[in-house]
Amino acid sequence: MIGESLLVAGRIDELGEHLERFQEYRHDPRLELVSARYSLRIGLIDIARDQLFRLLAESSDRRLIRSASFDLVGIFDREGDYSTAWRIATEEHARSTREYPIDLLEKALAVTASAAEKAGRLNVRRATRDVERTAFLAGVPRSGTSLLEQMLDRHTRIDGIGENSIPGNMADAIAADGRAWPSGAQAVPSHVLDHWQKRYHTMVRESNGVPLECWSIDKTVFPMFQPLAVACVLPGARVVRIVRDARDTAVSLLLSNMDPSWGWTSSMETIYRLIAAERAFVKPIMAGLGIENVEVRYERLVENPQESIELVLGLLDLDLEDACLRPHENPRVVMTLSNEQVRKPINRQAIGRWKNYAPFMSETALKNLEMANGSHDDSAVEAHRPA
Repeated sequence: MIGESLLVAGRIDELGEHLERFQEYRHDPRLELVSARYSLRIGLIDIARDQLFRLLAESSDRRLIRSASFDLVGIFDREGDYSTAWRIATEEHARSTREYPIDLLEKALAVTASAAEKAGRLNVRRATRDVERTAFLAGVPRSGTSLLEQMLDRHTRIDGIGENSIPGNMADAIAADGRAWPSGAQAVPSHVLDHWQKRYHTMVRESNGVPLECWSIDKTVFPMFQPLAVACVLPGARVVRIVRDARDTAVSLLLSNMDPSWGWTSSMETIYRLIAAERAFVKPIMAGLGIENVEVRYERLVENPQESIELVLGLLDLDLEDACLRPHENPRVVMTLSNEQVRKPINRQAIGRWKNYAPFMSETALKNLEMANGSHDDSAVEAHRPA
């Protein structure tokens, strides 16, 4: 645990000392995985590769095998051996990624969006008080949420609090106490919503020491982020939604060690279905709920960070601070798969990555993802502020 913490925090010299100090445990597969990642960080690629393949051959721990497999995917991707990276990722998904009820998610979103379209404004129960200076950074995983959070967190009046499980718990509570989802949002008692608003404030703002005058930015990604739950429990919250080229997002998801319970990350078909559902339904649902929000295009954020970040800050009624344009200087630890990337200056390296893997994707998959891209424009930021 200490080794992993030092790695995520970027304290590589201390990690090396830590590994030297505990040589007697060097054959423990858990420490060997940390050692392989240390070797990778200091540029000893061949040693890291050997350590990871040894773990695959000798360990029986499924979690470690999955982690080592996707670390190897990263190595082969960096070296340009895309066929091997693709093969290892798809084989590991077949072994360890669980099924996911994506049909139910699509239906729930479609029902909510349809109700919003027909009613104009969704008639749902809400907590008795609006929240102040509470915002969400929403998007499909691997769409640039960590970069944008690091940029916003550099502002003196914004605190990034990372991802948490509360939004999902809020949705579960609405479903339980309203006896259905999503229609339970029209029947859930207000005192339940008030309880969860208080709990969110305690576990998110108070536990992270967010000052009263500062905004909290919650980076709980879709599908854990549910705008219906946010509108019911946290009326007045604002949302910054980021959208990235669906092809790049899909490739990044397939090649990353996401939570294996997210079964939709295991194939291009299910990844496309989730991306398509988010793009088709989240925007009209937020409009129907009256949630103030802005939409950011990842590629434009990278090409013109000042333009995009100024418009996002406008949603929060804040002025630009120069530090927001230097997210790589943020000392805050990022506890996601992007913890290494966000320590680099803003760059275009991830744009167009999908082209390396196009030969391994079916024509249908590429066509579907391209269609998903066509569901929005290329403007840097689009604002949606209800009258």
